[in-house]
Amino acid sequence: MKIFVRVLCLILACLFCMFALVACKDNNSKKKRKNEVEIKTDENGVRWAKDEWGTWREYDDLPDEELDYDDEPISFLYWTGESTVKAEFVQVEEVDDARLSSIYKRNEAIMDRLGVELVFTAEAGDSGSMNTFVARVKRSYDAGTNDFDLIGAYSRSQGAMLTAGYLVNLTKIENNYISAKGINGRTESKPWWPANIAGNLGIYHAGINNLYYVSGDISTNAIDQMHCIYFNKDLVNKQYEEMASEYFSANAHKMTPEAGEDEGGDTATNMLYEKAYAGKWVLDDFIELCSNTYVDTKSDGVTVDDTFGLCSINYCMTALYGGANLRMIENDVNTTLKISDDWTSNKTVKLIAKLSKLLRTTNYHTDTTTGKTYFQPFNNGKSYFSVYYMRMAEDYLMNNDKVENYGILPVPKYDTAQKNYYTVIGNEFSIYSVFRGRSERGDAAATDSMLTAVLECWASEAFRKTTPVIFELNMKLKSSPTQCEADMCEIIRQSIEFDMGRIFGSQLSGKVDETIQMDSLASSAALTGTSWATVTEANLGRMTTNLATFVAGLDLVKNG
Repeated sequence: MKIFVRVLCLILACLFCMFALVACKDNNSKKKRKNEVEIKTDENGVRWAKDEWGTWREYDDLPDEELDYDDEPISFLYWTGESTVKAEFVQVEEVDDARLSSIYKRNEAIMDRLGVELVFTAEAGDSGSMNTFVARVKRSYDAGTNDFDLIGAYSRSQGAMLTAGYLVNLTKIENNYISAKGINGRTESKPWWPANIAGNLGIYHAGINNLYYVSGDISTNAIDQMHCIYFNKDLVNKQYEEMASEYFSANAHKMTPEAGEDEGGDTATNMLYEKAYAGKWVLDDFIELCSNTYVDTKSDGVTVDDTFGLCSINYCMTALYGGANLRMIENDVNTTLKISDDWTSNKTVKLIAKLSKLLRTTNYHTDTTTGKTYFQPFNNGKSYFSVYYMRMAEDYLMNNDKVENYGILPVPKYDTAQKNYYTVIGNEFSIYSVFRGRSERGDAAATDSMLTAVLECWASEAFRKTTPVIFELNMKLKSSPTQCEADMCEIIRQSIEFDMGRIFGSQLSGKVDETIQMDSLASSAALTGTSWATVTEANLGRMTTNLATFVAGLDLVKNG
């Protein structure tokens, strides 16, 4: 009897210890996931939290108390590139670097909120290594080794992975947490997703929009690569003092400060900001301001040391095509995808003609040979405007005493009839997707739902952590005397549009060659003065054939 009692006590003790360990694990998990972020809910039920600088920005609707994945490892394959590509994915500790620390805080927030562990694997994958990256994905998929759950790839790698059937159709995932318009019947996107992302990147087939990847604030390089217009305030204010005076004699200051305030008064800078706020910043204005500005500084002919109205390069000037709300590829009910009617439209012909009148003069500086000096005049304080990426200021203007006062504007509209601004992204950004070779935890539906929660949390936290830091690094917003630069950054970010003509550029051209990429041909024609009819005759047939071949390779059943 005593032996029985002892055995029973031992069993009970073991059970007690087991339950205690489980409880301890649960408590530790909850403690680990405890969200100490202050969240407030407005009268419309929208949640808000403070960003890195203490500004209230929208928060997501993820049910934090319900989403606890018990320290589940989420394996993530990401691309690495040239030195121009900034850090985006991995940072293991907080350091004395605002960008890197914001990435660390973003990752920590994701793991803390969802109870997951992010496990990263790097692979070369920029424009020169796309095949290497895709081959890495292929090896894992063919072997069935479940090496990765999520993929963060260079934008132009997605075409090859899509046709190979490596990506999960996000629109078919049940209990999908991605808060983008077009997913789960959503009629609008949360601010960290571009407003029309499903319409831009989705592929319509049999009446269904199939979306396989996402981008936006989730990719720090997408924010870095936003095309915009930088301008030299000192040059612009001096040259266009009379124009600004005439403008403000007929228009009151609505968004810019009055005279007597910091950065206030009837300046050309404030004129430009007022026009941008009002949606009246258009291509003709931009061309006018860039014209009649060239000065032969040393009287030795046109050199990089002269003064110009505009400096840029071909692959950045392509942003004016997208900024005019012109598309390269669009969905079609009959062929799934087609070359957009915009490509051969009269509007495109007019756009190229307008640009050609500027680009073929000494008012414009570029470098079509080495690509090294095209922005040098602006950095030297001798160019009024520059079409470049958001990251330009962080890379070249911070602590540059030759350009102490610079401003920023969205890429102009084609005309005032155009409803919105449109921001084109450079190629060196990341697109995020769910890998079809992921490890299924229990069942595919539950696994995919979990992975969409990770993507949503990633984008949401980036919106409040990494994006504000990028804006600060470029525009010194904390020390800015006005709100204008901060507002311009938001207008540019909110206007992000994607075009599959850029993402599928290699598939359309047949090879990786910037000179024949679809998105470079319009600006090249404007620069060289080549007839657009000649350009389309030489390229449209090849691109139409290549697109048809690409579409034929899309096994939408396999990809679903």
